[in-house]
Amino acid sequence: MKTLLIRSGERLTIRAIAGAADESGRDRCATLAFFQEHARLRPKEFEKLSALLQRVANDGPPNDTNKFKELTGEDGLCEFKTSGGLRLLCFWDEGNLIVTTHGYLKDKQRAPKRELEAAQNLKSRYLAAKRSGELNHAEQRRQAH
Repeated sequence: MKTLLIRSGERLTIRAIAGAADESGRDRCATLAFFQEHARLRPKEFEKLSALLQRVANDGPPNDTNKFKELTGEDGLCEFKTSGGLRLLCFWDEGNLIVTTHGYLKDKQRAPKRELEAAQNLKSRYLAAKRSGELNHAEQRRQAH
């Protein structure tokens, strides 16, 4: 399993889980696909999310649950949030690393069960790859927008 660098700052690093490469050799990454889609469809909301990620990398997570919060009862899953409904699911690893799983557009009061299950599945696979020594934190940053 591989992670890609999303943001790096004074306090934290934010990485995204990537899957196997596609036919053209590019990493499949749900977070980057989410970024590309919403940079095109919702540029103002995407810009808010992008700025939030950089602020968190530099200063740590805000004490504002309207921007970042731990999801109660979800075994350590957290989410980055924008007022326009963009959500980016993530979890902490080793204190100064946040790992994103994927994003979605909120359409209900609570996070959809399928989104939470997908994030938990990716988190479990990440932790298993880490335990077995098969986790690769790629050094080169891919453009997020």
